[in-house]
Amino acid sequence: MPSFIKNMKKKNKLKLIKNLKSESECKNFDLENELSYLSDMKYPKIAEDDLNEFAKNYSEENDDELNGLYAHYNIVKKNVNAKYRSLPEYKEYRNLWRETAVNHLRTEFPLHLDIEVTSYCNLACPMCPRTHRVQLGKWENRMMKLETFKKIIDEGTKRGLKAINLNNFGESFYNKNIIEMIEYAKSKGVIDIMLHTNGTVMNEELADKLVKSGLDRIIFSLDSITKTIYEKIRVNANFEDTVEKVKTFYRIREKFKAYKPVIRISMVRMKENDHEAKNFENFWGSYADEITYTDYRNQDGLDKVDRYTKEKKENRSYACPALWQRMTINATGEVTACCRDAGKRLTLGKLSDDVNNLTDVWNGNALKKARKLHLEKKAYLLDACNGCDHIRGMIKPK
Repeated sequence: MPSFIKNMKKKNKLKLIKNLKSESECKNFDLENELSYLSDMKYPKIAEDDLNEFAKNYSEENDDELNGLYAHYNIVKKNVNAKYRSLPEYKEYRNLWRETAVNHLRTEFPLHLDIEVTSYCNLACPMCPRTHRVQLGKWENRMMKLETFKKIIDEGTKRGLKAINLNNFGESFYNKNIIEMIEYAKSKGVIDIMLHTNGTVMNEELADKLVKSGLDRIIFSLDSITKTIYEKIRVNANFEDTVEKVKTFYRIREKFKAYKPVIRISMVRMKENDHEAKNFENFWGSYADEITYTDYRNQDGLDKVDRYTKEKKENRSYACPALWQRMTINATGEVTACCRDAGKRLTLGKLSDDVNNLTDVWNGNALKKARKLHLEKKAYLLDACNGCDHIRGMIKPK
């Protein structure tokens, strides 16, 4: 076990909580001190043809998710005029992002890190692999320390880190240091800082701080425009309350006449809500710069309900661009190759006190092997990649 994790356990500053059921159990772990500004917590029980196609479909206007490869993703409204997108350093970063995907260019350090600042979440969404792992007793709730986050940023920005996403499967606003984390990353030169949220813990004070923090993008995951469907999907959330909180954030940003954070509102399309998709943009359009639809994916293979709105396609294996672009740092300390790998099946290493820790992981044998298998059309030999429907449906051997 890395020494920094041992030290955090000794100091009782990194909490490990499994399957909490009641408020009394929460108090035993001193959660009120960890999450003092939150009033309530609820715990729920690539082949050449592919590359050519990608290059043909690539457009700078819609490059966030690399159109040609990430076929599950659709932006129907996009703020292409956001000022930061026209900055030379941003354009340089996005060009490099494209090169890593098309030409499998390996950089000294990942261009992007998904940093899970907490693995806590107050919701139990049925399509989320975290929900299923909590139910199976296979989930660890942890909080990343500010000093750990700073170490990650320090190492990354010295070696070419350009962008960070401040969450993975947890709700980032549970980390009381989130504002300081954003401010620190921006002060060190991170160009694109984004954060996904379910919106349920938003308030005026938090919105005010976020607008001033330097956050570039905030993505609200909402999924429905009606109370019945929303509360069926976003279990433990209240529809009217969340709608008002998202609108509050928009009003606060408008009060400061700010263009950042760019507000994106997202819907995961599945059988439960697909009939609402055509009205989703109309409902949220006045409060968002961008509206996106994401196709449902059984990301960890644990969801036993068929929620797909499209027939899954069988595709030949090809090289996933993520292996040349990004890594995920989980709140539990594991560094994984894929942000959707909730089971940590493709773990590349662990956080440690080594000053070159993440650089060594990025250039290590585990990721080299994964890249090689992808290039050889043998991604199916990797458990985390076999059957992946995150990119163009199913990956199956020929």
